[in-house]
Amino acid sequence: MKNLEKKSVIFVRISALILAVYAFAFLVTPELLGDLVGFTHYSPNTLVEITAFYGGLELGMAIFLMWSAADKSRVRYALMMLFFVFLTAGVARLFGIIRFGFEDPSQPIVTALEIAWAFIAIWMARAKKD
Repeated sequence: MKNLEKKSVIFVRISALILAVYAFAFLVTPELLGDLVGFTHYSPNTLVEITAFYGGLELGMAIFLMWSAADKSRVRYALMMLFFVFLTAGVARLFGIIRFGFEDPSQPIVTALEIAWAFIAIWMARAKKD
């Protein structure tokens, strides 16, 4: 079980790092989101929304995850957060794909990654409980 605890902390820290990289990228260059997903409307409101939501919210989640990884008693909460956040993101993305279609394989790939990440997190959280 000690090995799984270490792996859970590493998983939470990797998740935090991924979110932090995205957060900083969107804080510094909000136009990057448009380049990644193909929208081209860059009004001030659009750029503020991207900065706040994709930058600020993801940075907040990354900070929470790093804080959680610093104490073994909080790691399970971080794993549950990852489960709920990535599962809902993946299911919402799947809903969007069904509703609107997709232009290239990036959307189905990201959907699969989000849902897989969620299930890794819940598996670790459940195993940690036992």
